[in-house]
This record gives sequence, C-alpha cells and structure tokens, in this order.
Amino acid sequence: MEKTKTRLILVRHCQSMGNLQKVFQGQTDFDISPLGEKQLELLGLRLRNVPVDAIYASPLVRAWKTAEAINVYHKLPIVPMDALKEIDIGNLAGRAPGKVFEGYPELAENWRDHPERCAFPGGESTADVYARAEAVLQKLLSENRGKTVVVVSHGFLMRNMVCVLLDKGLPALSTVRIGGNTSVSEFLISGDGVEVVRLDDSTHLPEELKDRLDFKKI
Repeated sequence: MEKTKTRLILVRHCQSMGNLQKVFQGQTDFDISPLGEKQLELLGLRLRNVPVDAIYASPLVRAWKTAEAINVYHKLPIVPMDALKEIDIGNLAGRAPGKVFEGYPELAENWRDHPERCAFPGGESTADVYARAEAVLQKLLSENRGKTVVVVSHGFLMRNMVCVLLDKGLPALSTVRIGGNTSVSEFLISGDGVEVVRLDDSTHLPEELKDRLDFKKI
C-alpha cells in the first residue's frame, strides 16, 4: 500500500455578520463580524508554523478573509473554488431566525432529523452537496499527493467532506458536527486509509471568542 501521506486541514470560516444575526446564510455573501476579526488573528497564529503547500478557499467573503488570515504567514496563492461554497438554500436564504422553514414543515423536520433527505426549493439538495464534496476532494487529493493542503470552507459542505473522507455516506450527515467558527479539522490520508487527527477543534480560541452554529436550531 502507498505510504505517502497527504495532510488535509479543513478550516471553517470565522464568525460572519450572518452568524451574528443567526441568519441561515447558505451562499448569501455576508462580511465578517468584529468578533470574527479577533478569531482570525488567533487562527493565523495557530497555523503559522505549519508547513503549508497549498491553500484553497470558497470565494464567499467569510471564507476568503479566513484564508487570507491564514496566508499572512505563508504567502501562497490562494486558489478560489466555487465547489467549496456552502449549500445553496435557494428561496430560504436570508430568512429571519425562527422563520427559516416557515411554510416548509417537512423540510424543517428533515433538516433537523434527516439532513440527507433535504432538497431546498430554488437551491440544492443535500445529495447535490455530497456529490460536490466528493468531486472536489478527489480533485484536491489527486493534485496534492503527499503535500499539506489547507481548505477553507463552510460547515455543511465540510460535514459532507468528512462523510466522504471516512466513507460513511450521506446518511451519516446527522452524526458529523462541524460548527465552530475557525474550527480546524485535520486528516492524514494514504493508501492505508484516513486517519482523523482532530475534528472541529477550536482550542486556539478563548471561551469569549468561541461561537458555534447548532444546525438543528436554525
């Protein structure tokens, strides 16, 4: 079996204004919040001594600025990838907290208990996102074999990526939690399989700077 290991570091974006306002963002392009700026300083310091070969990021502002904060210490070209954007929630984007699923009771139940069954009107299904996560992972890993790669993206997209990496399949979505702003998830990948080094880790942040999204309470 192949012994060369690829180090994949998944980073969720910092707190955005949408997070602060408890809005279900999807691909709505909110800027980062003042607390998010503080989170980014500590995230950059956490990863400053990690030898990074490549950085890829969702082009949405909250993810792009997170990638830029990491790159302060690495000076690499950040590669934008639309495939790393958050799920497109279509007609539900930007709705007020507590009213996100108004008029869509079945979708609300599925999002809470069976996210693998969700299909957003005017947007994507979770199966679409899973396929997108699978394709982008295949591309990134094939192009960066044996390297250390940082990917800056969004919580739901990265949950799908974890399911792909661990060969759990779409139904395992409800068991995977990546909700911490600037959280770091790290994997070592080789022909022998995938080793989880850490998942949704925010230990670089003091308690007063931590913010978590509970996907079941949107």
